[in-house]
Amino acid sequence: MSSGVELWHRVQEFLFHEARLLDERRFDEWLALYAPDAEYWVPYAWEQASPADHVSLFYETVSLLRMRVDRLERGLSPLDSPQARVNHFLTNITVDAELTARAYLLFFESRRDEQRWFAGRCTWRLREHGETFTIVAKRVDLLNADQDSGHLRFAIPF
Repeated sequence: MSSGVELWHRVQEFLFHEARLLDERRFDEWLALYAPDAEYWVPYAWEQASPADHVSLFYETVSLLRMRVDRLERGLSPLDSPQARVNHFLTNITVDAELTARAYLLFFESRRDEQRWFAGRCTWRLREHGETFTIVAKRVDLLNADQDSGHLRFAIPF
């Protein structure tokens, strides 16, 4: 059993690894971090309790995320033309005993002459998987999700 600091460090490294895979467009490796029954959710309404009670910006299963990756790999995603360059910045990572991790997110996207920033709070539910973890659920609460920020045209969400 890991100590609290050791667990926090392992989870932090895992979350940084997930962000790096997204930044480097290593989408198949990124998908492999998710449990087969995982859910990915970006609510539209602040403090939204459930994806069933309000429309969401994203609410996807691993199968739907896999379809996104497939379209990207085959050049079939108009959302990815031209390819965006992105960076994920995670800070203030905390982990509780039930392997729920929380962090603040800054997401930067550059495409042609447009640069956009998004800020939010992320929550991951993790499951131990050998020496590492799998993602059972990921939720990204964007601070300005309910404001008009233009078309969200992300090939892969946050």
